[in-house]
This record gives sequence, C-alpha cells and structure tokens, in this order.
Amino acid sequence: MRHLRLPAIPATEASRPVPDVATLTIETIRAGYDKGEFLPSDVVGACLARIKMLEPLLNAFISINQDMLADARRMDAEVASGRPRGLLHGIPVIIKDSMNLVGTRTTAGYAGFAADDRVIDPATGCHNGIDLMPVEDAMLVARLKEAGAIIIGKSNLPDFGLDGLRADSSHNGDALNPYGDRFAPGASSTGTATAVSVGFGTVGLGTDTAGSILFPASAQSLVGLKPSFGLIPIHGVFPGLSSHHDVPGPMTKTVYDAAALLAVLAGPTEKDPRTLAAADAGAFRDGAGYVTALRKGAFKGARIGLYEPGQWAADLHPAVAEHYRRMVAIIESLGAITVPVVFGDTDWKDQWDARRFFVHCNSYLAGVDAFLAGLGGNNPASRADFKERAGFDIGVGTTAPLHGLLANPDINVQPGDPRIVAVMEAAAALRKRYEDILAEKSIDALFVPRSINPLPDLDGDTVQYLGDQVVGTQINEMGLPVITIPAGFLADGRPIAIDIVGPARFTEAKLLALAYDFEQATLLRKGPRI
Repeated sequence: MRHLRLPAIPATEASRPVPDVATLTIETIRAGYDKGEFLPSDVVGACLARIKMLEPLLNAFISINQDMLADARRMDAEVASGRPRGLLHGIPVIIKDSMNLVGTRTTAGYAGFAADDRVIDPATGCHNGIDLMPVEDAMLVARLKEAGAIIIGKSNLPDFGLDGLRADSSHNGDALNPYGDRFAPGASSTGTATAVSVGFGTVGLGTDTAGSILFPASAQSLVGLKPSFGLIPIHGVFPGLSSHHDVPGPMTKTVYDAAALLAVLAGPTEKDPRTLAAADAGAFRDGAGYVTALRKGAFKGARIGLYEPGQWAADLHPAVAEHYRRMVAIIESLGAITVPVVFGDTDWKDQWDARRFFVHCNSYLAGVDAFLAGLGGNNPASRADFKERAGFDIGVGTTAPLHGLLANPDINVQPGDPRIVAVMEAAAALRKRYEDILAEKSIDALFVPRSINPLPDLDGDTVQYLGDQVVGTQINEMGLPVITIPAGFLADGRPIAIDIVGPARFTEAKLLALAYDFEQATLLRKGPRI
C-alpha cells in the first residue's frame, strides 16, 4: 500500500446509522434507499471507513477514487427526488486497475506505468515510470456510471494481469486473502475479490483469460462470472494474455448481484467490434432476462454433465473428490439428472490435445499497442513511443511470471496474420464440437469442481495452479461462459467452489438460473472473519 491516498472520512449522521457494508448487496442497498433508511453517501462513507481500517492489512487497492464522496452526494439528491439512474444507482463498485477511469492513471500493476515509481534496467540504469492518464472511461466503466454506480477505487493486480496465483504488483506488492494470509488469494483479479469479500465495495469487476475471475472468486468465497467472449466490451481495458479471448466480468457476493451487474454491462458497441460480432450471433436476446431468469427449481429436470477425469484434467485430490460428491448429491436432491459420461465416448480429447493455442501464437503485443493508441491525450501511443519517452521497454523490471512467454516476439503476430487466424479458427471448430456434443446429449450445463486440488498457499506455483483448473483456459479459448459459486470450506478453512459451465455461447441466463438455485438451496458462502 505504498501509493494509496484516502479521501477525508465525514462524520456519519446519527439519524442514518452506517450500514454493515461487509454484508450489503445490491438488493439490500436498494431496499434501504427505497425505505429511506440510508443514502448513498452513508454507504460510501461506511465503505471508506472500512477501507481505512483494513486496507493496510490487505492491500486490495492501487488507487482510490478521490471523488467518491462527491459522486455519492450527487446520488443522494437523485435518490431523494425519486430519479434513480438505473439498476446500480448508488451501488459502490470496485474496478480492476487495468480498466480506464478518467482522472485516474491506469497502472495495470506495473511500476513502469507510474511516475512516482522506478524501474531498473540492467542495461541502461534506473528510470522513472510514466503515468498513463486516459482521456475517456473504458466502455464498461461508462456503463457503470450511466447506471448510477459509484466507483470506489481501482484494485491491485499483478503486472499486466500476468500471474495466475496472486497480485504480485511491481508497483504495489501483494494483495492478501482475508480468509487466511497464508492462502493464495487467486489470480490477477485478486484485488477486486479481496475488496468485495470484506466490504470495501458491494460488487466488483475482474477480467479473465485463463481463470483470473474464477480463481480469485473461488479463493475468496465469491460468485465469479466469466461471460461469453464479446458479451461485455473490453474497449479501454489493458489486454491480458490474449486479446482474442480476454473478457471482463462480475465478482459479487450473490448470484443476483452478478446478474444485475451483467445486465448493465452486456451489450454491443461500435467501439468494440467483438461485441458487434456477438450481437450478430444472437448474444443479447436474453440480456434483459439475466435477473428475471433467477428462480428456485432451475435444476429440476435439467440434464447436468459431471466431471470426467482425463477429459479436462487429472484425478481429484481426495478432499476435493469427497466435497464434489456432496455437491453432486445436492443438485440431485434438487431434481437434476446427472450424466457421468459426456465426452469420454467421443473424439473430444483427441481434438483438444491436437490444437494450437495462445502459447504457440498470440497477438498480445499488438493488443498492448492498441491499448496505448486508444488512451489519447499526451500518452505514449505505442510500445516504441513509450520506450522513447521512458528510456526502457515495457516489461523491464516486471514481477509477472508469464510476461516473458507472452512478450516473446517469436510467437507474437498482428491480428490479421494467417497464424493467429488459424489459432482462432481452431478454437471455433473446437467450440462447435463442444456445443454439438452437449446438444446431441441434451446437456443443459456441466457441473464440475473449480480445481482438482485445494486452494494452494500464497507461495504456491503459478503454472501448477493454472494447470489445476478443471475448466479455465479451455473455456476461454472457446469463448464459452462459466460461473463459479461458493461451495463452502475445507477442514482447514480454505474456501472451495463449484463451476457451472454453459452448453454454448451466450447461455448466461441459464447458468445464472442454475447458480441461483444452488446458492439458495445451500447458502454456503460466509464472509471472512477479520
């Protein structure tokens, strides 16, 4: 927490007691506003007081929105006049510091993107970083503001989002897991997970390429939704592993909150051609139904595919296997028809194992150039422009274990290059095969463990952790949706989660309904004890 600056915390009026922000949800906040029990400024003031108390222990943020209290007071007036802006009116939201917010620099966790930090280049010496100050909000941030959300701050992440285990930022250090400081906090959206799980904000946004929403949500007992590729615009977001399957998504305490957040964020825009392609594929037919689709009884009569060792990953750790058996028994008690073999009697695994994917060829560096070019103003417009101004290459001094792989010029090509086109065509063919298999067997969703092993410790191995996923990289490569749901705790207190995977692209409404049914039947999430 070397760089964080907090606004002054106002006194709370006695007539409006401070809500317990650690337990508040979108539903309970909106009910409180409707009844006149409190105002947005009360909720934001309570969030800020909690940040002041706990942030030094957790390091969830890279920056705080200095205007949050002024923003909240504007929302007070709109609540009082009965003119709410939208579904998220007066809701405190955390965004990841890879997302552009006007008036706040975007560091992507990297010391080189901060003028008050330094980078040591073994060849040329010590250099100050350069602030990246966007001239417009990321499209998803603009949608949050339009719906009345109050941005609390920008969360900690590993350099460029390139760590699958922790938020080891060269600019800001590690964010910790409030469920246990020895537990890994998750992947690159760790800071958002930490902030939401302890009540620094009500809901948050992460980004995911290979588990970066799903892992931290599961590690901190949250709901994490990785949507279909193209459902939410990624314009104005620093690229993760691969610009052709990066996705932003909700991280929340409840399934309802995830559905409400998705309803605001999803939709096409000319600023992001990927969303236009998704619209052409029928992505937004059910957009208005993300919240109304939530219902108890969604599992009744649903055909649910189960985990098949060897098809997606190896055998489960004994503790995970025993936990998974209990979770399967729960959905069967809810009326699910479980199907043990979905892929094992097909050619799926042979086709999957033969694929070429982003570690063989990607357009990551082109994505970095595109992000810089989109910042506008006096910002460096490319990697070459940055080096000329800063005196060092982007990535020098990074702590990210995956940066060297992704920045390898031998596997980086321009988006239209035939090699990357071939990778994307292969992913599309695999997705079609997946969708055909599930359609032929009338499978409504897959229900699988988040990981084959228990949550590792903070000093665990990133590559092994990524490999422990049952679904993650595979689902991202194919652009399919998946939701992680809290499923309780192991004997030593480590959170554990279940994934529900869609049968096809743009089946988020179905996934949310199933997740809601499971959540309401189990209520397994518990907040951290601090």
